[in-house]
Amino acid sequence: MSEGIAELRQELGISAGTAIVVLGVLYFVIKWAVKNGMMEAYKKI
Repeated sequence: MSEGIAELRQELGISAGTAIVVLGVLYFVIKWAVKNGMMEAYKKI
């Protein structure tokens, strides 16, 4: 499993540090979107 991920990372030219930063940013963007979605749902109720 991890061999495939390492291979993909090498093909894309992404270092481990960059991958961690991208995953961190994605986490916060998704968290923010879910929070906003819940706020919208509460306003409609």
